[in-house]
Amino acid sequence: MEAGVARGGSAAEFVRLRVHAPAKGWLLPLEATPDPAFASGALGPGVTLELLDDVIRAPCAGEVAAVAGERHAVTLDCGNGAQILIHCGIDTVSLKGEPFEPLVAVGDRVETGDPLLRVDLEALVAAGKSAATPIVLVEAGGCSLSFRSDPDGLVEPGAELFELHREGARGANGDPRVENGPVATREVILPLPHGLHARPCAAIAAEARRWPAMVTLRTDGRSAAAGSTVGLMKLGATLGARVEIEARGEQAEAAVEAIAALIERGAGDEIAEPHAAPQAPGQPVILRRANPDGPTEPGLLSGVAAAPGKAIGPAYYVHRARIEVTGNAESPPAEKARLRDALSVLRARLADEDDGAGAAIASAQLAILEDEELVAVAEAKIDAGGSAAGAWQAVMQREAEALRALSDARLAERADDLLDLEQRMLRILLGRESEATAPAGAIVIASDLYPSDLKPLRAAGVAGIATVAGGPTSHLAILAASAGIPMAVAFGEPLCGVEEGELVYLDGDAGTLRHAMAREEVEELRKNLADREASYCAALATAQREARLASGERIEVFANIGSVADAEEAVRLGAEGSGLVRTEFLFLDRAEPPSEAEQAEIYAAIIESFGDRPVSIRTLDIGADKPAPYLPLAKEDNPALGVRGIRVGLRYPELLAGQMRAILRGAGGRTAHIMAPMVSSAGEFAQLRAMLDRVLAETGHAAPVRLGAMVETPASALIAGTLAREADFLSVGTNDLTQYTLAADRTNSDLARDLDALHPAVTRLVGIAAEGCRAHGRMLGICGGAAGDPLAAAVLVGLGARELSVSAARVPEIKQWLSALTLEQCRAAAEAALAAASAEEARGELGRLLGRAE
Repeated sequence: MEAGVARGGSAAEFVRLRVHAPAKGWLLPLEATPDPAFASGALGPGVTLELLDDVIRAPCAGEVAAVAGERHAVTLDCGNGAQILIHCGIDTVSLKGEPFEPLVAVGDRVETGDPLLRVDLEALVAAGKSAATPIVLVEAGGCSLSFRSDPDGLVEPGAELFELHREGARGANGDPRVENGPVATREVILPLPHGLHARPCAAIAAEARRWPAMVTLRTDGRSAAAGSTVGLMKLGATLGARVEIEARGEQAEAAVEAIAALIERGAGDEIAEPHAAPQAPGQPVILRRANPDGPTEPGLLSGVAAAPGKAIGPAYYVHRARIEVTGNAESPPAEKARLRDALSVLRARLADEDDGAGAAIASAQLAILEDEELVAVAEAKIDAGGSAAGAWQAVMQREAEALRALSDARLAERADDLLDLEQRMLRILLGRESEATAPAGAIVIASDLYPSDLKPLRAAGVAGIATVAGGPTSHLAILAASAGIPMAVAFGEPLCGVEEGELVYLDGDAGTLRHAMAREEVEELRKNLADREASYCAALATAQREARLASGERIEVFANIGSVADAEEAVRLGAEGSGLVRTEFLFLDRAEPPSEAEQAEIYAAIIESFGDRPVSIRTLDIGADKPAPYLPLAKEDNPALGVRGIRVGLRYPELLAGQMRAILRGAGGRTAHIMAPMVSSAGEFAQLRAMLDRVLAETGHAAPVRLGAMVETPASALIAGTLAREADFLSVGTNDLTQYTLAADRTNSDLARDLDALHPAVTRLVGIAAEGCRAHGRMLGICGGAAGDPLAAAVLVGLGARELSVSAARVPEIKQWLSALTLEQCRAAAEAALAAASAEEARGELGRLLGRAE
């Protein structure tokens, strides 16, 4: 019989209880929920409803057991111990209750269809949150759940979702081994910014149920069984709360330690910074940050370097107005056809991109467009009454917000690719043209730009780009560097103080922009740029010559590359080989790893571009800091010090062995040069060598193979002699070596001034690595940014490096610079750098010694 519960009574027992749709919406299986805590079933079985109504109603009769502190969720006690959670939206706990208005309170009795919660859907979408609303049986009590039909399609309020069936009440655990067994307790400080909400509660409950002990959590005078998701939510524990964990019975101590560790890791949620607990009410005291470099220089703005080069020109603002979707939708079949047609047009445009870095990024965006799940969700929104443009915009904004919520900066930057595709599709659907235009020679200033904005700006002949936001590893930055357009990002709001039309000087190498300049300063900067251009043209004219010092010693100048197009450009600019082929572009931004055949084809094309010149291919350098979706790598608080580089390859040996086989196939009869990133111990390299030996035995590869290790940490520099005994060559990655030596994140703009490879600590480590190579007759190469810095290049040669691998654009300048120096001068430069007290002092002394002003 259908249950009915009168107001004011207690939750009724039932034999069968029908649960109804609490609102109009698009019904989806629970596993389609864009939140793994719900999709995995960790909180219990149920369905998900994409809301189309602004009032959520009771799906059955019962008593309100809980209303979330952030007002986004309601739990009903339906009788028989069964409890149903209605969780409005995904990740809406972070909205602090703004779009929600509870219409009931704990203890209220409700009938089916009574209003529970009002939600402002427009505000929810504007905040970038999904309206997907899970309806979940979080406490089964003595019940089982069965679906009347597949959860799919548009439903009206009151439509039947599923049934609960009574299977007999569960008794209490009266096992005396639990009640009278050993007891263990521990207190933890809750590190969760949003407190104990659904996701962490589900994780804690699942962990508690793994143990035979009876576990209880207590805080602020309240207690709950740790195995009850809803019970934990009802504790109302917030950030900084003291939570006591008590376990009684068999394995009590182990259970307490496991749950405490889970909570301290965040229980699947983000964790707050230390001491981030809410403070007592009162006026906060804001401390002013000291400027370690003295007073700020007037007119000089600091950002983050993104694409090398310098330029001067008038500031020109590009205001990227977002396309707003208006108008009524036609029939669903017509709108779906429009969506599919627009997708075909955009796919064709992306497929036409064939200019190196642009092609690689277009390929990544094509992969997004090929995601049928995204298209299916958009079509579902069309079936619910939306237009093609509105549906596509909603889907892409939701997915972009999910990426931006990630802690990994690199993945967060990929959100711009989704928003770029959103706007490109809308322009096709609505017949709009791109708005990113600027006069030739201008320095573009913008809040941020999308990758597709670069093409029209490049065609217009802009001189440089500066943005308020953005990141140095964004696809836009990669495209700008490939196009030779200087770029700096993350200036913040001070950039908006630049007047449009005033002359500005952009330094893409230093990440700075100078404005409000006097006429004399402008003239001097223009002269310097003209001199640099003339010098570069002269260097380019002689770039194909063999690189030698003025005293005759051979120094090979190679290029760092990341694609076939990069290789071709490097050869044009005089590169004598490649000391670093980055292979991450093959492994990232895709759902599965590349096949060996795909890899081999690209490696062969790169090697062929260089002819007989040596090419060193770095094995995949991915990890928690550059994650691949097909590798189940755990989220890390400090990914730069976590599982990355060779550590990933050794944990997934078939992936690394497959790459080795592909490199050997690509090399054909030529000598294959393979080097591994982030080697920090002789044991790691021994495992790498053993893996290569197995691959050689399996494949019967007979051509020569040289295996090298990258020196990127103080540890590997200090044991370089040991590594050199086993490796065929060593290559110093000065970018990572500098950040690890100086404990300064190279992606942190606040620390940019401190990251200088001429710091004496870094210089000494390179010297130790060089000595280790000399002792065993091994070649030392440099493939970091320092190799392309003229002053640092002289020091590196003086320390013993005989191969410098630089960005392709730097090849002519470095070859010309070295041809004017003797080995004696380089050794004197190395001695001066080693004797300096700081990088600043080293640069000053080197400038005087070598006659080159910085």
